[in-house]
Amino acid sequence: MLSQIRIAPVRSATRFLSSRTRRASTTNNHTKITNTHRLCFRRHFHQTPPRALGILDDAKAFVSRLNLRAEASHILVKGTDSHSEHKIKEIQKLLLIDNNNDPAVKFAEAAARVSDCPSGQQQGGSLGSFGRYSMVSEFDEIVFHEDSKVGVVYGPVETNFGYHLILIHKRSDQ
Repeated sequence: MLSQIRIAPVRSATRFLSSRTRRASTTNNHTKITNTHRLCFRRHFHQTPPRALGILDDAKAFVSRLNLRAEASHILVKGTDSHSEHKIKEIQKLLLIDNNNDPAVKFAEAAARVSDCPSGQQQGGSLGSFGRYSMVSEFDEIVFHEDSKVGVVYGPVETNFGYHLILIHKRSDQ
């Protein structure tokens, strides 16, 4: 049985070890080359940092706008046809004519009389306090626009619900 087992000569074991060390050194060189390549790639083909693009500034501005709150009242005339538009313009003229009363009181009385919205009849058109992006976009743009002033009637504003006249009572940034 012993005659059947062949023992490899020492020379081949040395060859095996040396080829293995060659592979390891080649692998280490390859790793070094790959890491160097990665560093060069990052240096020459990097992405523009978000700060340079203004992404962080945009995100900060968006989050700060989320914290805005407002109180407003509105008068709604349902429908988007010419008759509804004419009716809301007539209401707007009536609000502008009488300057003796406080605009908020006059607006609440008009909302209770002519608004098609349940809040108009029950609360004088008051929508209470609400945050940015919680109303339809057209309404939101008027209430939270930086040029909009408290105590001024804006409109008519057309939305999917109809035409609105909007009175801003309070805003957290003013």
